[in-house]
Amino acid sequence: MSFQLFNRDQIDVRYDDANQNSYRSKSNSPIPFIRWIDRCRDFLRRLCQMKVFKISVTHLVVLITWILLLLKFTSHYRRLYQTSALLATMCTNVLLFGISDSMAQSILCYLSTHMDPIPQVIDDMVNRFRGPAQVVGDDNDSDDLSIFNDYGEPLDDEDPVYDYSAPDSHKFNFYRWFCFICWGFILSFFQVPWYKFLNYFYTEDPTVVQVLERVLSDQLLYSPVSIYCFFTYSNYVMENGNAETFNKKIQVLYLSTLGCNYLLWPMVQFINFLLMPKHLQVPFSSSVGILWNCFLSMRNASNSIN
Repeated sequence: MSFQLFNRDQIDVRYDDANQNSYRSKSNSPIPFIRWIDRCRDFLRRLCQMKVFKISVTHLVVLITWILLLLKFTSHYRRLYQTSALLATMCTNVLLFGISDSMAQSILCYLSTHMDPIPQVIDDMVNRFRGPAQVVGDDNDSDDLSIFNDYGEPLDDEDPVYDYSAPDSHKFNFYRWFCFICWGFILSFFQVPWYKFLNYFYTEDPTVVQVLERVLSDQLLYSPVSIYCFFTYSNYVMENGNAETFNKKIQVLYLSTLGCNYLLWPMVQFINFLLMPKHLQVPFSSSVGILWNCFLSMRNASNSIN
């Protein structure tokens, strides 16, 4: 297009269609293979955005696939355990921890918001343990702040806060899922020796006293350390945090999570050591651990520091 200024200067203006074409869909590419790839990509994108009962297809596919793999694995577990207890535990933990986190992410997708699953009774006990002198804020805000103040440290304006919104809840977090599976894999190297130690250190007679000794040893020695190590792993590996975020995570989560542990695991381990054969003790605790690890995954994700 041309126009003149003061009837003397003529300026030619041309519009370049290159920029406009750059915004066009790549599906208009003259190369058939690229068009096919883009169509497949669009189809997969639309498929992943589909939801069944408010849960995305991706979440359901991952969860169902891992459950089917676990069911398939159960028929081979006994033979694998006789060959190598460690290898059988590693495979079991990979499947169970994968199911746990996929369940947690499916719940997040269904609710479309983060939920801290800590029971109110534990929250109240932690507040009483903290003492009234350390309660921060007025009475109207104490209930809202209680889950953030396990050790009574106030949250300053400069402190990191927790965002409970989940705008990307429909997207399956494969990195978080893979890290959770890796944690189960790492944990197997400690579970097997620990159970062997308990079975060796205490007598084989499954009396109530002997079982209580095993349960107390497990809950007073193993559980506090394992929970502490999990939050260490989640901070530095899953969330790429630093020492400051780690200290905040421990202050906020550790004590109340340990309290939830003591609501569940003493009873589970009592049944485990009293009734379960040796080769089924680790898979029994890991199976119950599906719900526990789902709880840990939801609690850790809902209190991630942004």
